[in-house]
Amino acid sequence: MNTLILPPSRIRVLPDLLVRKIAAGEVVERPASVVKELVENSLDAGATRVGVTIEEGGAQLLRITDDGVGMSPEELRLAVAPHATSKIVAEEDLFAISTLGFRGEALASISAVSKLRMVSRTRDSEEAFEICVSGEELASAQAAGSPPGTTVEVRDLFFNVPARRKFLRAVSTEVGHVNEQFTRFGLAYPAVSFELTNNRRMTYSLPATDVRTDRIAKFFGPELSAALLQVRREEAGLALEAYAALPAHSRATPQWQYIFVNGRYVRDRFIQHAVREAYRGLMEPNRHAVVFLFLTVDPAQIDVNVHPTKIEVRWADSNLIHSQVLSALREAFQHADLAPALRTAGARAAVNEEDQDRLRLEFAESLKATAPLAAGSPPAYGEVAMPPSDTSPFASARDSAARFENPLPDPPRGMGADPLDSWRKLYGHAENRSAFDGSSHPWRPGSPVGIAGEPPGNTAALDNGPSAATLGDRYPTSGSRHEGASLPRFRAIQMHNLYLVAETDEGIVIVDQHALHERVIYDQLKRRLAHGNLEPQRLLLPETIKVTARQAAALESHAPLMQRLGVEITPFGAGMVAVHTFPSLLKDTQVLPFMRDLIDFLDQPQAAPETETVIHRVLDMMACKAAVKAGDPLTLGEIESLMAQRHLVEKPSSCPHGRPTMLRLTKADLNRQFKRT
Repeated sequence: MNTLILPPSRIRVLPDLLVRKIAAGEVVERPASVVKELVENSLDAGATRVGVTIEEGGAQLLRITDDGVGMSPEELRLAVAPHATSKIVAEEDLFAISTLGFRGEALASISAVSKLRMVSRTRDSEEAFEICVSGEELASAQAAGSPPGTTVEVRDLFFNVPARRKFLRAVSTEVGHVNEQFTRFGLAYPAVSFELTNNRRMTYSLPATDVRTDRIAKFFGPELSAALLQVRREEAGLALEAYAALPAHSRATPQWQYIFVNGRYVRDRFIQHAVREAYRGLMEPNRHAVVFLFLTVDPAQIDVNVHPTKIEVRWADSNLIHSQVLSALREAFQHADLAPALRTAGARAAVNEEDQDRLRLEFAESLKATAPLAAGSPPAYGEVAMPPSDTSPFASARDSAARFENPLPDPPRGMGADPLDSWRKLYGHAENRSAFDGSSHPWRPGSPVGIAGEPPGNTAALDNGPSAATLGDRYPTSGSRHEGASLPRFRAIQMHNLYLVAETDEGIVIVDQHALHERVIYDQLKRRLAHGNLEPQRLLLPETIKVTARQAAALESHAPLMQRLGVEITPFGAGMVAVHTFPSLLKDTQVLPFMRDLIDFLDQPQAAPETETVIHRVLDMMACKAAVKAGDPLTLGEIESLMAQRHLVEKPSSCPHGRPTMLRLTKADLNRQFKRT
């Protein structure tokens, strides 16, 4: 009798540890993921105080401490088992989830890829108990000392998953992600006290509050908090609480839109679309609103079990949610005064007079060793100069020159009390200096167009191309020549303060003034950056900016890039940074709006330092900010100079964004339109 021999089965049950590691790949992406899961457990346990401690970005240590209900020894052992949870009991509970956690995966997954220690004490117990887990090793619970609540310590995250540990970014980047998770919890639960400690230094200490804007002010500054419109509505089973910033406070990226559903931070395309529609027509299309939106709905009307990290939800009636958010915001905007406050180019936050005097003295001391200019000689960049007045946007450098002017050195003994008067007696009147003399370099019709409106004679020449600021001298009239190459003749006019229409030998060309100037500036910035760092110019007084902890971490991780751009930034107290230097080529660009947009861009997760993509985006942003804007009137000389420069850039047909800079109509096209063919 023959015996049938079956081949060995290729299907097998995976070991428990391997199963947990696979689950950890979805749940535990980085230290911030651990913070999210553990803080959610604390909030589900009814905690009123939550402390978060991290070291080395959380890779070395993560500790979450709360004053929740705690766990017994038996519950401690069950808590680290796969799919063990107190959040749901029956299948029906899955369709009306009212807690942040519910799958029972977090602790099991975390313990599979780290060295986990938990200490917990229930509120009616006299002693606490401790349990330690490391991979497959599970130590028995033993007595320990601890106040009521639970403490979870996670050490050496991914110690047994080398590929995942290698995936972790720089410490500052991981700290930024942890700060972002902490911010979300702080905004969603103002009644809970939170603390965040990084490398033994307190980052945030947030007392419980009944006023949500207090938390917004803590994270994003009182200026933004004071500019928020508060919106409340309860209708059709939806409770809506929103804090919408005025359009003037829009940002360059959508990172400042925080949406919460039943206390859970989510990203939802229906709500994001409603926010965009509510702001439509109130701000530029490429800007993004700042909104803090808190929705409370019946848990049975949403499904939160659609994404491994529970960051997405599905709605029973998405159209209702969309319409309620849209109508609530639009109604608030209709009854609000959305006109932005007038802010001059030189406006700055109030500074203590003693601090101003101290800063002036420090700057003056650093300049005492600098030899003064000879009378009548051109001033170096950043020194006191007074060009004649002009209403042209290209000459707007004078409006912001105070930011970049160095203070005058102390006058010699015996000189008058007025340092400016003493300076004039020593070196002559600034307006008589040849570099700004209207007779030798007229800053009127015929003046050159350059980066940020640099006056002629005040710009360093480029190594691999002529400076745009000197083109007016080289091309004072149409048809002039440059290094043996003749330019096409043209006569141009400005229409609607937006387009330049020029006659050419072949027909006519219509130019977008902003797009062309942006391309010119972009090419100059790119050439200069290729030959070294952009030249920095020290500000008279540092500009201070409120930043989130994650933004501060992003600035730290992008420090080499900031140095290349000629920007020097240092910490300036809790949640503040100070800008000390700014690219000299952008001297008439407002520092604060530009730096806010730059920081927002660098704060995006996909922004990697020292890559060509980031360099292109940042230079594009610089060029866009510095270029002449649509609606700015130009003089005849400025039009001619700008039109001349289009022949000297690499890609004159498009701006760095890819938009066309000009359209051509040949004489043949015109003849056909007028039936002359």
